[in-house]
Amino acid sequence: MNFYVYNIICAMVALYIYISFRISITSYLRINKNSKTYIKKSKKGFLNYWLYKYINDDIQLGYIFYLNISVLVLTLVYVFLSVCFGWIKALNLPIAICNAILCVAQVPAIIFSDIYWNLENYKKKFVIFERNKGWRGFHSSFYAIIGILGILAFAIYNICSTI
Repeated sequence: MNFYVYNIICAMVALYIYISFRISITSYLRINKNSKTYIKKSKKGFLNYWLYKYINDDIQLGYIFYLNISVLVLTLVYVFLSVCFGWIKALNLPIAICNAILCVAQVPAIIFSDIYWNLENYKKKFVIFERNKGWRGFHSSFYAIIGILGILAFAIYNICSTI
């Protein structure tokens, strides 16, 4: 496979990471005693839905607010560049650098997602090996560690392959 195909696959993974991060923000809000109705009403409107502006103004999300903005913007930029311009050889290095910058933002997002998934489902931050509740399979926090190592390895490979 070539650079274009690899980066389209990585762009789809980046979208999955962002979706799981958004789900974990809802988990964070629920764990901190915010009702589903409050969360739903607070996400009305474009800025409130994508950036959690009203919720941040109301309860101060702190670093989560800024992490959401950075992961959202970097994911959109990377997906757009990868899909639209990934086939142009001259843009391979800028796309690889954009992927590396995105990875820097994705690492804390993955850690945050795993912690709040575990807290919501298993009532502990780190899970070594637990049966999934409600569906088949098992969950472990080591999956998040493997995911982090995977995206970092791809970012390094991506840059090295373009140089």
